[in-house]
Amino acid sequence: MARLVVVIHEHDKFAWRDPTSGSEIISPYLLCGVLRRLKELGHSWVVARGPLPVRADVALLHVDATVVDEEYLSLRSAYAGTINFEVTDISKRRISSQLVTAEDDWTGPVIVKADLNCGGQTELMHNQAARARGLPAAHSGVGRWTGEYRILDRLEEVPEVVWKNPGLVVERFLPEPDPPGGFAYRTWVFAGARERCNRFVTAEPISKGAGVLRYGPVDVPAKIREERARLNFDFGSFDFVIHEGEPILLDANRTPGVANSLADMISAGHANLAEGLDHLVRERC
Repeated sequence: MARLVVVIHEHDKFAWRDPTSGSEIISPYLLCGVLRRLKELGHSWVVARGPLPVRADVALLHVDATVVDEEYLSLRSAYAGTINFEVTDISKRRISSQLVTAEDDWTGPVIVKADLNCGGQTELMHNQAARARGLPAAHSGVGRWTGEYRILDRLEEVPEVVWKNPGLVVERFLPEPDPPGGFAYRTWVFAGARERCNRFVTAEPISKGAGVLRYGPVDVPAKIREERARLNFDFGSFDFVIHEGEPILLDANRTPGVANSLADMISAGHANLAEGLDHLVRERC
């Protein structure tokens, strides 16, 4: 069996012991639960904090940052095989096909987002951790969190300050209505060939996790599978909608998290994803 190393950012908080029980492992990441099931399939794994090689057969890139620094990517040469090392940039400018500029002739609603994944929240946390240790900022040029989405009726309503901010992007706002008054988004989670995809219904046009009213399994459109191939994902999650019959990718994440309100559903899928990861590990050794 293989030894897997999970490469994380030096300032990531990947997992910790529950201070109450002292034994249960807590993690905000989907991968942690999948790794527990992977161990049952006979593999061992270790977490490597920072860009230093450790003894292992295969390395899985799980750096929780929008753009991965080259010092982490250079670890490719230290291992016989790698997983997700081609997923180097998950910014909106890299992911989205719906970006607009002030000069475009788009007449529908638009949405203002941060270019960084999760509004740059993780980059800010890394910088705070670095300062606490007396180290230089891990991500230069990252200001306050700009993750709050803004929906505007027309392109002309976008303030000039948005266009001048390189940390923000503007997209066509193309929701998936769920009559009579709801909205839907879809999340596809995958590890190798194993996957699950659900459609979530919410009351608000922008909602995640705690705002879900109901959900159920759906198929993955061919166009979204093509996006996975374009972005070179082995493991991760994609959020998308179907607007007037057209699949539209919203977000791609190499370090998907676990919403507390959906924890039971997510946990039930760990074994399936672990089998997909098992195949990837065997294939890459």
